[in-house]
Amino acid sequence: MPQQDTKKETEQRRMTGFASCPGIVIITFITSLVFITSTAEIWNNEVSDVQYGKLGSNVTLVCSESRNGSAVEWRLNGSLLTFAHVVLENGNLILTNTDSTMEGNYSCHNKKNQLLKAIFLRLGNSPGLLHVQCRASNHYSITCFWKQHIKTLLPTKYITTFSDAINTFETCHQEPLEINVCTIKNPNSWHPSHLVNITEINPVGASFTLFRIQFLDIVKPDPPEFITTEPIPNYPKRLRVLWKYPASWPEEDHFRLKFQLEYKPLMLSSWSVVETTKREETLKDVFAGHIHVIRVRAKDFLDAGNWSDWSPEITAQAWFAEPSSEPTSQPVDYESINTKQETSDLLSTSEAKVSSNGQDENVALLVSLGSFAGVILALLAFFAVLVWSKHKGKKEATKQEITSMMKMKSLQV
Repeated sequence: MPQQDTKKETEQRRMTGFASCPGIVIITFITSLVFITSTAEIWNNEVSDVQYGKLGSNVTLVCSESRNGSAVEWRLNGSLLTFAHVVLENGNLILTNTDSTMEGNYSCHNKKNQLLKAIFLRLGNSPGLLHVQCRASNHYSITCFWKQHIKTLLPTKYITTFSDAINTFETCHQEPLEINVCTIKNPNSWHPSHLVNITEINPVGASFTLFRIQFLDIVKPDPPEFITTEPIPNYPKRLRVLWKYPASWPEEDHFRLKFQLEYKPLMLSSWSVVETTKREETLKDVFAGHIHVIRVRAKDFLDAGNWSDWSPEITAQAWFAEPSSEPTSQPVDYESINTKQETSDLLSTSEAKVSSNGQDENVALLVSLGSFAGVILALLAFFAVLVWSKHKGKKEATKQEITSMMKMKSLQV
């Protein structure tokens, strides 16, 4: 079902082209047929030993040297054929339901192993509709580029034409090395639309794609160039940004650009935005002392088309004062100096008082500790004397008792 829907959409797209501009399509179709015929002859004549075939189809390789259908032997890349879908008919080789494994160098040999014919077979797909996009980087040229929806795998050529009125055809210029790009030079920018026809041709088929563009909808300038910044002396919150028109956009009064500038500090994620028609802008609210990221884009002044891509991001920093011992030529603010001096003196006095108070407290603490130690020593000495006195008194009492007892004994005798 999806494939059927795709085919229906393709047919509808083609039929829309026919219905909207039958004259253009008929002439284009005739031109394409003539070109296809001549191109096919060129491909066949330029390389006689290369044969092209369509994937999934039947391909016949002719051994032209074979006489009266005499027996021959076909080889692929020097080896005998092993394909199941191979038919030999009068010395010719018929490959059925071809796939990519059947590509290669085919050779036809007689019974004496002599080479009769050598053919290099290339297989691919017929062209299909192309995916086309067009863009105008200014009001004087349109660039169209395209890519294949179906990879043909075969050498391809393109015929490109455009029209801004019925039955009026011009060639869309192609560079030899850029086969998927063409340029419409000096288009009629006041015409509401242009019809672009791109015909794709390869050795097994051809197809054309019609693409209608509204000129004012596809205008998209290139990004602005040479983005630079200038710090503003003595203003740490201001930064001047300058840029130039893209080289592809002529600087003319009737085709001007407007610009959108975005900037942010490096450490933040949200951007600030400024729009201007000038090529410079002074930012007045940058973060002092911080690195900022800056980028610029452009658009047609009358809002035709789209914004350009952003220019490459640059980084910049506003002016900041650097410490220096050298005298400055700027006027001296004595009031500020006096205020700073008074503040410094107050801080010095406070620090001195704190230091003095700290020393006094230390001395008082030492004196207190010394006094306490003296009291303890005095108490210890007092207790020592008291103990000694008691001990001495006990000894005297003991002596007196002994003396009394001796006297008592002597009196009894």
